[in-house]
Amino acid sequence: MPSPSRDVLVSVQPKFVSKIVDGAKTVELRRRFPETSATGAFALIYSSSPVRAAVGYARIREVLRLPLGRLWREYGVAACVSRKEFEDYFRGQKYGFAILLEKIKLLSPQIAAADLEEEFGIVPPQSYRYLHKSCISLLRNGRVQAANRHKRRDRA
Repeated sequence: MPSPSRDVLVSVQPKFVSKIVDGAKTVELRRRFPETSATGAFALIYSSSPVRAAVGYARIREVLRLPLGRLWREYGVAACVSRKEFEDYFRGQKYGFAILLEKIKLLSPQIAAADLEEEFGIVPPQSYRYLHKSCISLLRNGRVQAANRHKRRDRA
């Protein structure tokens, strides 16, 4: 019996987040990632420092664990990374993961790291973490109080 899908928060460098948002980057590469429970789930996309905010989410169409040569050949272009970036990132690994993203939606407004922690108890990780079932549904349904996010910024 297949594992149920589990939504995840994925930390991504801002230069790659902009490519995901633009639709140029449709694959996120990882050294480690849960291949069985992520397919069909949502990935909340967190733009790491200096942005430090959840900026959108996408459906995970598929997660593939592949030998590095095949991973580069099949997904290097879709991941929007140079060969050097790929080799540096995967140094010492034999396999890597391709996370195929689809149906990308932007959050407006974005959710700052402090608000993720305050409203959802989420501390953004360096790579990924599982999310509570209600997190993505709250974001998708617009039930997160945007006013609270603006108040925090006004106090700063």
